[in-house]
Parts: sequence; C-alpha cells; structure tokens
Amino acid sequence: MAATSEAPRLAQLGALTQPAFTALLGDTFEHSPWVAERVWPMRPFDDVAHLHRCMWAQVEQADEAQVLALLRAHPQLAGREAQTGTLTEASDQEQHSAGLKSLRPDEMQRIAALNAAYLAKHGFPFIVCVRHYSKAGIFHEFERRLALDTARERDEALKQVAAITRLRLQTLFPDV
Repeated sequence: MAATSEAPRLAQLGALTQPAFTALLGDTFEHSPWVAERVWPMRPFDDVAHLHRCMWAQVEQADEAQVLALLRAHPQLAGREAQTGTLTEASDQEQHSAGLKSLRPDEMQRIAALNAAYLAKHGFPFIVCVRHYSKAGIFHEFERRLALDTARERDEALKQVAAITRLRLQTLFPDV
C-alpha cells in the first residue's frame, strides 16, 4: 500500500468494484480484508478521516472472535515474518522505518524473548504503531505493556491498530 507517484485518489474509490476496492484496502487492517469488504457499500468517502471512521466502526461492531482474529493477524515485531520476508508491504516498511529490520544480535534476543512472553500472556502479538516510537521507545512500551492485564492490553492493542491504520490510509491517499 505504499504511496507512489501513481497513488490512487480517494475520489476513485467510488468507481471500484468490491473486489478491486478490497484488493486496494484489504491489508489496511493486517490480513483482515473483511473490514474493507464491509465499508465498500458506504462509498463515497469525504476524506481519509471519514474512510477511517467507517472502517474503524466495522472493527468496533465486530464480535470478539473477529477482533481477536484481527489482533492475531498482526506479525510479531522482528519476528518470523520479518526474517522470512513474508510481511505485508506496509508492515515491512513500518518495521524497517523503526530500525527493527537491522537489530543487533542482543536486540534480536531481547525482542524474541519479549515476543514470546507477550504472546504467552495475552494470546496475541504485541502491536505498536512503530512510526510513533524510536527503537528504544518500542522496547520500553513492550516491557511496560507486558505488565498490563489482558483486558487493558487488548484495548491498548486496538488503539495501536487504529493509529497504524490511520497512517496507512494517509500514506495511501496523500492527496487528501
């Protein structure tokens, strides 16, 4: 979903078929195309904020199993997907921008241990809007949030998903 010189324009969404719309926006919410599918009938969108509000409303209306699946669809930071090159384009760019694709061996060990502890405690991967933090800040948040109870952490993870997806849409539609 990287913005290019040929970035789509928000106004063009109204003309897209549902498959094309979903193909364009399906990974805004990591591996959760159902969010885009559900907002397709709501076109047109006034601006990126309106599009994001409509998409976020679908998450808020989803049942707990769908929300948990959405959280679990996120990759671990500097995890297996990053190491094997199977991150979505957006996740790859985000992790690279935060320096998570060039960790020192001691940092890799630390993040692997934090990923494992967090997943074991909460049942979903640690999610953070990496564009809002330095590498040191990400490690700090990881440790701080590992101490939260799962209900509070679920809410925090969803706030982070909202921030991530808002930035992804702003990147995809820079003209608005």
